[in-house]
Amino acid sequence: MKQFILVLGIGILLIPVKVTCGSPDAACAQPPLPGTNSRARYYYEYEPLGVMLVELVIRTNLPFYYFSGTEDAY
Repeated sequence: MKQFILVLGIGILLIPVKVTCGSPDAACAQPPLPGTNSRARYYYEYEPLGVMLVELVIRTNLPFYYFSGTEDAY
């Protein structure tokens, strides 16, 4: 039973979470792409829930994520 709880806890900490700007509460607006009608763009990362929680505590971005990209603000 203890092994099941351990595996479940690790699994929960590995759930991907979308975080805008790489770390919680960061500011990262980028200008629109030239020649488009887009608005400001924002960088985002999909990272494990455990990493996001650590970033909340230490207030900085850790370079560990599943994937990242940019998206237009709507």
